[in-house]
Amino acid sequence: MSRALLLPLALLALPLPAAAHDDPAIDYDEALARTVAAYDSTGMVGAVMVDGEVVWTGVAGLAEEGTTRLVTEDMLWPIASISKAFTTASLAILVDRGEVEWDAPVRTYIPEFAMWDLWVSEHFTVRDLLTHRSGLPLGAGDLLIWPDGDASPADVIAALPHLRPSTGFRDGYAYDNLMYVVAGEIVTRVSGKDWATFVTQELFQPIGMDDDCAAQQDRIPSGTPVVTGHERAAGAEAGVPIDPRLAFSETWSAAGGIWCNADGMMEWGKFWLDGAVTAGGTRLISEAQARELWTGVTPQAVGGALRTNGSSHLGMYALGWALRDFEGHLHVSHGGGAPGVVSNFTLIPEHGIAIFSATNDYRGAASTFNYHVANALVGDSAQDYIGQFGAAFAAAEAAGTEAIGAVAARPETVEPLSLPLDAYVGTYRDPWYGDVVVTRTADGLYLDMGRSEVLDTTLGHYSGDRFTAFWPDSSLKADAYVDFVVENGTVTGMRMQAISDLTDFSYDFHDLQLTRVAD
Repeated sequence: MSRALLLPLALLALPLPAAAHDDPAIDYDEALARTVAAYDSTGMVGAVMVDGEVVWTGVAGLAEEGTTRLVTEDMLWPIASISKAFTTASLAILVDRGEVEWDAPVRTYIPEFAMWDLWVSEHFTVRDLLTHRSGLPLGAGDLLIWPDGDASPADVIAALPHLRPSTGFRDGYAYDNLMYVVAGEIVTRVSGKDWATFVTQELFQPIGMDDDCAAQQDRIPSGTPVVTGHERAAGAEAGVPIDPRLAFSETWSAAGGIWCNADGMMEWGKFWLDGAVTAGGTRLISEAQARELWTGVTPQAVGGALRTNGSSHLGMYALGWALRDFEGHLHVSHGGGAPGVVSNFTLIPEHGIAIFSATNDYRGAASTFNYHVANALVGDSAQDYIGQFGAAFAAAEAAGTEAIGAVAARPETVEPLSLPLDAYVGTYRDPWYGDVVVTRTADGLYLDMGRSEVLDTTLGHYSGDRFTAFWPDSSLKADAYVDFVVENGTVTGMRMQAISDLTDFSYDFHDLQLTRVAD
């Protein structure tokens, strides 16, 4: 994409003081109820600020399926990747203190940092960590930490040189969580505080969020009401509470580990609408660095109903924030997806608007609600984004469910195995992920994914040297093909890929290059 497209968003200044804004006739409770219905959500929370004042907070549905526990306004939700803006804000504070530079090589702070290419390793900057332009494919390496991966920050850093790029360095946008793990490690090494402590002391406490947010799951005070995430198998009518093993580890924190309630997110919104100044008048981030955080770097595509309706045409990823034009206004936002929960946070600075919503199902209800409300507040013409996005979601779910069912039924013609079943047994190693083990049981071949406990299962023969891995928890919607590589009568390796388009990109099975290393 042309570099000229960087200019309009790169020249954006800090938000101007909001003008008086007459709240249009929008029934927020009705919009939330419609969104819940469109996505068959277990529960939702939403909050809206206009001209710096919270005008509405609402909840709907159950906090946990199979119980009488309702969603409440004080309930904490994992905001997942919305946490990335807290990581970039932390780095901005360190930049203001002269301890970090955006365009300094990462090796300045983490000497052992390396990528696939030597030149890229030496020139990869802090800014590159934050803007999804590494050259790696979408979600590269996420299996290290998703859905229950056990990798430490050191493991992530050690894995990066083994992840193969899919484009040139800085050539395009591909979302990447691992780079934010590295960014969090910079905060830790430079400040001398672990990331969660830095965020708590330098952001939550001065902004007034410390009673409403926790920097990671293990910091949630006992007795605090928290939501339960839900997943559901393809075609299932109701969600099921997520496996408790899908808890966030400390490694996740800088990429997506924060928990907040609606009040906390509204405090975060007001902080930014006031130009990075706290309610008590303390400037935490300089005007120059606040502007830097909202300067577009990597072009993003805009498609679907947003473009069709003429609501948005250009998108950029800045430092932990996504920027776009929306109905002629600057739209600053970020979404988040954690096991069983999806959230969205939106700012329209020219009108002092902040919108937050979250759902405890792994479905796109939150962004739909936020776009619908944003359109109602600033749009030139009303658009039913709940109806449009809801219909698209239903169609995609139906197609994905049909595809999974077809695979489970196996093909009409099944080719035999190349070799006896015992020949496929062995340890297979990927240089960034580690070991995957295939053993023989009374039921056939059993796959142990090594870093994960929930991704272990008996393999089913599909055809030829292809097997299927239907995980015990079908609600993950992450079932995979397992293809054994047979050369000269010997199994030498294994490849994997997700079966369905419904599978989240963080299940990056396709990036594994598994070589057999032992029988």
